[in-house]
Amino acid sequence: MRMTTLYIKNMVCDRCKAAVRGELDKNQIPYASVALGEVELSGPVD
Repeated sequence: MRMTTLYIKNMVCDRCKAAVRGELDKNQIPYASVALGEVELSGPVD
């Protein structure tokens, strides 16, 4: 499976990671990991 990395500016704290996780979950976007400044997506995004 091909992983896609999204780079996100201005992520500076753990609350940012929680907010991004919440939005990914709410929109049912599969992800492998969320770190400061980047998200590893584990599936395709429409």
